[in-house]
Amino acid sequence: MKFSNDISQAVQAVRDGKVIIYPTETFFALGGLGKDLKVAATVREIKGRPYQKPLPLIAASISQCLEVAEMDNLSLTVAEQFWPGPLSILLRAKEVLPFGVKDSDNMVSIRVTPHQDASRLCHMSGSPLIATSANLSGKASRARVEDIDKGLIARVSLVFNSDQAPKGDLPSTLVKIAGPRRLKIIRPGQISIEEIVRKGFEVIS
Repeated sequence: MKFSNDISQAVQAVRDGKVIIYPTETFFALGGLGKDLKVAATVREIKGRPYQKPLPLIAASISQCLEVAEMDNLSLTVAEQFWPGPLSILLRAKEVLPFGVKDSDNMVSIRVTPHQDASRLCHMSGSPLIATSANLSGKASRARVEDIDKGLIARVSLVFNSDQAPKGDLPSTLVKIAGPRRLKIIRPGQISIEEIVRKGFEVIS
């Protein structure tokens, strides 16, 4: 069955190296195992995403992030303030990640998701997951399963549709650590500059 609200089916598909569509706190995501080169290549092919645009990851916990990315005291301070939450951090990738997930500078975008079922999916699959928006490259992100491109759905193994719908509206905010309590916003999103400043961080351009 293409559509399912059974997380065990989604977990099995992910563990089998399949590409699925699943909900996150922001939009529906297209993804699978973050450490799998073949999965990353399939996601890019399905989405039509240029190779030079790396694929972001979500994780269930900071410890799961540490499996794939380096985190120093500066990034851990940011993580402790904003995770779980829709703030992605650009971090130094570990060797376990394939190119296409990490970029040419060996960096990866990752966040700990607050979405209950997306977090469970990461935890039960035993890996951070690729979480690029479930749309064709250049098209709008989707927060309702019925709005997802039918051609996209036809090319994945499973659409996992839980009771916890994505919020929609904005993607995760993407930041780069620029120094002690200093952040550079790479992409604006659900976490506003005002919220970042309220938590005691300086935002630089």
